[in-house]
Amino acid sequence: ISVSSRASDRLEALGLKVVALEPKNQADVRRVLGTLSDLLGVPRAQGSDRLWREIDAGVQAAAQSLPPYVHGKRVYFEVSRGPYAASESSFIGEILARLGVRNVVPASLGPFPRLNPEFVVRARPDVMFMANRAMQTMVMYPGWAELAAVRGGHVCSFGPQEADVIGRPGPRMAETARLIAQCLADKSPR
Repeated sequence: ISVSSRASDRLEALGLKVVALEPKNQADVRRVLGTLSDLLGVPRAQGSDRLWREIDAGVQAAAQSLPPYVHGKRVYFEVSRGPYAASESSFIGEILARLGVRNVVPASLGPFPRLNPEFVVRARPDVMFMANRAMQTMVMYPGWAELAAVRGGHVCSFGPQEADVIGRPGPRMAETARLIAQCLADKSPR
């Protein structure tokens, strides 16, 4: 269960043991995988450690798949309307860094900060990502239509299924890296 879930009190009242886990970065994911291995009685060498090596190798493969023109691009990744963004300190931000691009949202704002839309206008990203789990259309906040990324079609929009993979830290992070890398290769300005 997520730390922010209200269900834990109700489950505990029913006499169930509840474990609240809410990874926000890759170190948290690795720690959570270890905790799950321990709780399930699976030796870490056969469970969480092996899975982490597979995730790590998948992210590395996605990074190696990128063409040179992608490296160093400035990116903005919106995880939800608000706008809420993935910063450098989030698991998405860490994947972006491993892919060789620069996140315009600094770690100092926290993993998933709510931003003033003007922040994005001032940051002038080269590529924008929109993870859309609710099938909402991209919100054009004031000034966004004038961004070079928007005018040039350098916007990656993920539908509900892809956004579900991307927005959940865990065993599918290698797939997250692959989806982001594919979109970067397709949408980055040259």
